[in-house]
Amino acid sequence: MDLQELKITAQDGNEAEERKSQGIKAAVLGIILNLLLAISKIIAGYLSGSVAISADGWNNVSDAFSSIVTMLSFAYSSKPADKEHPFGHARAEYIASSIIALGMLIVGLSLGRQSIERIISPQDLDFGIMSYLSLGISIAVKGFLYFYYNARAKRLSSPAMRASAKDSLADVISTLAVLLSTILFAVGGINIDGLTGLMVSVFILWSAIGIMRNMVNRLMGSPPSNELKQLIIDEIMETDPGILGVHDLLLHDYGPGNMHASAHVEIDSKMTFVAAHLLLDRIESKFYEDYGLEIVLHGDPTALKDPLNGKLVEMLQETAHKIDPAVDVHDLQQFETADEHILAFDVSLPDNVMLSDEEIRYQFRTAFQKNYPELTLIIAIERAYQTSSKEQISDKIDKIIDEA
Repeated sequence: MDLQELKITAQDGNEAEERKSQGIKAAVLGIILNLLLAISKIIAGYLSGSVAISADGWNNVSDAFSSIVTMLSFAYSSKPADKEHPFGHARAEYIASSIIALGMLIVGLSLGRQSIERIISPQDLDFGIMSYLSLGISIAVKGFLYFYYNARAKRLSSPAMRASAKDSLADVISTLAVLLSTILFAVGGINIDGLTGLMVSVFILWSAIGIMRNMVNRLMGSPPSNELKQLIIDEIMETDPGILGVHDLLLHDYGPGNMHASAHVEIDSKMTFVAAHLLLDRIESKFYEDYGLEIVLHGDPTALKDPLNGKLVEMLQETAHKIDPAVDVHDLQQFETADEHILAFDVSLPDNVMLSDEEIRYQFRTAFQKNYPELTLIIAIERAYQTSSKEQISDKIDKIIDEA
């Protein structure tokens, strides 16, 4: 999930249709070129007896199939949301990328098996001009497709097109290895056809696993890029001087051009409920107009011009930095009941902090016990990749809510 994908969400209907059209055209071009390469290399492999050339040809058949999958994914992912898919169909491109990777995986395993058999039982080779010609043309065509797909992937923010670009680059390297092995046999009579085929299969498998791992992470919910998170935070902060801070930003990825977000924003506690609602509503509307991003904002009241609050914040930050300079304390709230003065706040921990939640809470309570023994601390612990750990505020708070 990156900045380019956020820009895709801002497309109107005409732009979205153009994206679909461009994606399908690129896929059709891939189908035609890969089928032509496959035919030439399978024939050349049959005539020469080279398993590496034949396998490279079948790899092109797999690439043609991948282009068909890409074409179908562009057509399907552009469908509007419906009852069964309320967040649209854009994740079809992630599924398409996984299918492309699966095809690469099958080809890599098949090629590896054939190559090992050829290493065990070498066979004489008979390379003709067609072998060199088909391999040379394949390198040129696959190089063109790599740059073409890569440019389209950036322009359309398409994971499926990006996977096709990586597949084409893998083909350039693998076909180059096959060509070098044929030249080595022709010049020195050294037969490394099986070994070359095995090296090609390992490279294809490595590329396939990388694509599949990335797409599985996307489907399971990988974190957004730091660039994208910072852009959204900066946009919120710059929208109105009444916004004092932003935290707990969450981004939900439903495919290219279909992202949803939520965040907590700090606002002056003296602001009326209606004014706070209008402020947050205006920011939400601006994000949808500028980026097509559905964002839901939650207002956290923050006390301003309160000397005690300032001292508490200073002590909280000092205690947090002793744990780790990257520890962040936010969402500070004070509540008073008949017999308690409650200080509630959230602590966000970076990945490298290995202390348990109870150890973190102990350090804060120990620090405050010396100077503010009358305070009851309610601490929520937030980790980047784990479920938040929260403490329940006293039931006495219900009285405050009822009296409000």
